[in-house]
Parts: sequence; structure tokens; C-alpha cells
Amino acid sequence: MYQVVLLILSVVLLLVLISKLRLHAFLALLLVSLLLGIAAGMPLTEVATQVAAGFGGTMQNIGIVIICGVIIGQILENTGGAQKIAASILKLVGMKKATLATAISGGVVSIPTFCDAGFVILNPVIRALSRSGNIPYMCLVTALMTGLLTTHSLVPPTPGPIAAAGILGADVGIVMIYGLIISIPVIGGTYLWCNSKFLKKKYPELAPIDAVNEEQNEKFKEIVAHAPSTFMSYMPIVVPIILIVIRSFVMQYAQKGPFWYDLVVFIGTPYIALLIGAFAAFLLPTKITEDVSDGWISKAISGAAEILLITGIAGCFGRILQTIGVGTIMADAIAGLSLPSIVLPFAISAIVLIAQGSATVALTTTAAIILPLLGSLNISPELAVIAIAGGSFCGVFPQGSYFWCVTKLAGYDIKKGYVAVTATTFIMGAIAFVSILILSFIVH
Repeated sequence: MYQVVLLILSVVLLLVLISKLRLHAFLALLLVSLLLGIAAGMPLTEVATQVAAGFGGTMQNIGIVIICGVIIGQILENTGGAQKIAASILKLVGMKKATLATAISGGVVSIPTFCDAGFVILNPVIRALSRSGNIPYMCLVTALMTGLLTTHSLVPPTPGPIAAAGILGADVGIVMIYGLIISIPVIGGTYLWCNSKFLKKKYPELAPIDAVNEEQNEKFKEIVAHAPSTFMSYMPIVVPIILIVIRSFVMQYAQKGPFWYDLVVFIGTPYIALLIGAFAAFLLPTKITEDVSDGWISKAISGAAEILLITGIAGCFGRILQTIGVGTIMADAIAGLSLPSIVLPFAISAIVLIAQGSATVALTTTAAIILPLLGSLNISPELAVIAIAGGSFCGVFPQGSYFWCVTKLAGYDIKKGYVAVTATTFIMGAIAFVSILILSFIVH
């Protein structure tokens, strides 16, 4: 029981350090991991060894994957490929369902791209769409916010679900499939809110026009004018997903031995598949200059550094929890609660999100907490990742950077921000919970 008290105290301390004292998540997780090991009575040398092993083991699983994913997103952003994807979806769905097209566009673009960056990229698109289609801007803002955040949290290779999968030892291909399945009801269900009469009547205003917006529109038009084809824009996203998913099916249903088996397993290994996707992304620029091959990649790697460090250090926290035996002690307690297995990972993730604001931190921290409890939950690592991911967007408040990214770019005050972001993410979370609960009855 002493270990359970230490777990609760360590989580409380972690949230206080991050949300109240504003200590960076990397230092907070490292400090709490060390203190947890010492408080549990582990020898000091063993604490140091286990923390280092936790960091190295986690980075081994997901380090290259995250970097390659960020590179793909950076190239899509710089070449206009992301805008081309959005335009193709709008053309397919039609102007009459522009709000739905916006949500789907956000969902596709955010698979390799950070949701914050995705909103920056596509905001000029929805501004122009609002004015040309006479559509309330609030409807498009909430739809874009929803699509971006949904796949950012649920579908690899974005850093959060990849990190959680690495910590829990989940099959990335299966996580992708589950994530895509859950994304459909989350985006579709929340679309009803985004396109509701309530929002249209309460916030009927079209996107405003000012000098800053006009300048953004001109830059947007210039990027799109030199954008790659729609087919080529999809390639860096679709190819890795196909390779990873095929690998998962082959490993599950085919017999080992033939050369083709080894080849499929090799190229479908997540970091190999993402590396292939990254090189496919190099086909998007009209010319490969030093700025493309070095400058863009350096920017992407710099952007990935923080996520990599937080993910690795969350692995340290999980390693210490495993070492002190929290999972064994909590197994009987969880079994006696008679709750659906997904409740605990979903709820912890939502609490961590609300406390500190970052979906990625919520995913990695919760995965570390759930790791020693996974056996007692009686669910697969893949389903645990999806449950954590669903909770990681349930309630985005002003302490989260995404709240301010959406609010400021939309030109909203904090009251409108609560409607566009906070209220919408609670709706997303509720739909995700029900959808994941239903999925858990099918796949376990």
C-alpha cells in the first residue's frame, strides 16, 4: 500500500510542478522519477541506473519515428502540400458541407503535423472559405480545431500516440487502425456541434478582414501557387501508414520464413516506414536546395527535440514505477472496482491534460503511470493507448498552448475561446469515451 501512496503523491507533485510552479515537464518528470525511487527505498545507484535505462529504452522505440514524422509535417507545411490536401477534401465533400470538409482536412493534415502548426497552415483557408461561402467563422474554427486535435492525439505518427505506444509496448499498426476508427465518430459527432444552429445564431460573424489577414492570404496564395500535386501531397502520409498496417497484419496472420515476410516486416517497421515517407516528402519541393535539405530539416529536428526529451523522461517515470512494484499492489484494488477497463487510463489522461494543458504530456505521463497496471486492466496495450489518447483531448483550458493558438489566430477573446476550444473538447472527449468503450467490448 505504501507504493500506491507514493504513486499518488508523485502524480500530485508532478502536476504541481508543471501547472503551478511552471517547471518544464522534462525537469519535473526527471525530478519526480528520482524522488520516487529514493522514497521507495531503492539504492541510490539503482535509482540512477533505472532512470537512465528508462530514458534509453523509450528513445530506442520512438526516437527516430518522431523525428521522421516531424520532417514530413515540416515539408508538407513549407511546400503547400497541406493546403493542397485541404483543397482536395473540400472539392470532394462540396461547399455545402464545408464545415465537415474543414474537420476532415484538419484530421488528415494533423496525422504527421502538430495540431498547432496545422491550425496556422489552414487558418487562411478557412478565413477565405468563410467569406466566399458566407459561413460563420466560428463553425469553421471549431471544426478545424476538432479535426486537428483528434488525429494529433489518436493517430500515429504524431508524437503523443507514438510515445504512448512505445512506453506500453503497443503495436503501432494496430494503434493506427484503432485511432482511425475512433477518429471517425469523434470528428463526425463533434461536427454536429460545429455546424449546429446554436453556434450559427450565437456567432454568425464571418471571418474579419484586416491588413494582417490580407498579408497572410497573399503568402497563402503564393505557397499554393507552387504547391505539389494532390497525389504527391498525400504520398508522405499514406505510404508509411500502409506499410505499418500491412506489417501488423503480416506478423499476425502470415508464417515466418519467406524472404517477402522479412522484407514486409522490415519496411513496415515504424521508423523505416516513416523514413521512406520522409524521403517521399522530398519529392514535393520544386527544387532540392540547401535550404530544403538542411534548413527545413534542422527546423523540424529542433521542433521535435522538446517532444523527444519529454517522451524519454516519461519512460524514466514508468521504469521506476515498474521497479517498485506498484502494478502488483494495485491489481487487486482495480479488480474490485468493477469499472470498464478503459476508465482508468482515460480518466488519468483527462486529469493530467486539464491540470497542465498539453495532450502530448498527458499521453506520455499517463502511459508511464498505466504501464505497471496494464496487466490488471485486462486490456491490450493498443487499446490502453487509445483510451489514454481519448482522455488527452478531453478539456483544453487556457493553460494549454493549443487554446491560445486557436483563440489568438481566430481573433477571439477568452470567452469565445472557451466556446471554440474548451466546450468543444469536452464534447470530443465524451464521444471518444463512448466510442472507445464500445471498441473495448469488441477487441479487448
